[in-house]
Amino acid sequence: MSQKIKPYLLLFPAVAAIVLLFFGGLFDGFLKSLGYFPAIGETSFGIAAYRDLLNSEAFWDSLAVTLRIAALSSVIAALLGAAMAVSLFMLQASEKGRSSRFWQRLFQLPLTIPHLVGGYIIVLLFMQSGFLSKLAASAGWIGEITDFPVLVNDSFGWGIILAYAWKEAPFVSLMVYPVLARIHRSWRDVSRVFGAGNWDFIRDIVLPVMMPAWTIATFIVFVFTFSAFEVPFLLGVTYPSVLPVYSYQLYTSGTLADRPEALAVNIILASLTVLLGLVVYYFSKRWNVLKGWD
Repeated sequence: MSQKIKPYLLLFPAVAAIVLLFFGGLFDGFLKSLGYFPAIGETSFGIAAYRDLLNSEAFWDSLAVTLRIAALSSVIAALLGAAMAVSLFMLQASEKGRSSRFWQRLFQLPLTIPHLVGGYIIVLLFMQSGFLSKLAASAGWIGEITDFPVLVNDSFGWGIILAYAWKEAPFVSLMVYPVLARIHRSWRDVSRVFGAGNWDFIRDIVLPVMMPAWTIATFIVFVFTFSAFEVPFLLGVTYPSVLPVYSYQLYTSGTLADRPEALAVNIILASLTVLLGLVVYYFSKRWNVLKGWD
């Protein structure tokens, strides 16, 4: 019995610390978002912070921007990541192993770069006084560097989308490729016998196999970009800002009385993330049932 319990006892300190810090902080933030804030003399509970948020135009603008950036970032990253994974798999299936390893290392390179550094690279490349604008002006494609489109610190969020699409596409590829690697090479040979081309093989075999892992990877990217702070803070605008930045602005620029509202933003973010997770889990189970995998 002791040998069976020992692994759990070894894990207990780390698990307890994670649970205490994460759920403890979440519970404390939830209490303060309801108005229980002894530091400013408030010990009663209420939903005034949530009511003020839902009546605030700034909150709805921030929510719309957050959803737009997260959706576009995750879709673009998911499509690029799927294309990378399928390309690597087809290279491996065509017995070009050395070439496949080279492209695999190249595609995984962005994974080694922190998000904040990746955002700064986007600034250096795509801002109006950046490398690409100067290159375009030197080549005569634009008259002046100010003619270069505004892609950094723009209200739409193109700079943030570019940063996340570039950073998260290798993550999607990393999630999908091991699933594709389980496809036997003989399946490709059999498909050739029946006259199937590369596209037929990808459509009928590769895509159905990769869909569950691809869906989960896309959801992970969406949740991460939906709640991320550093890249939107660096590449975004003051208004409308994404919800994590909006919460930070409320928490730091206002008085102590504004902090319940800032914490309410974080609780709403966490609630939306859990809700999205349940929705994706439901549709993922339905997909598995329809395909006969469950």
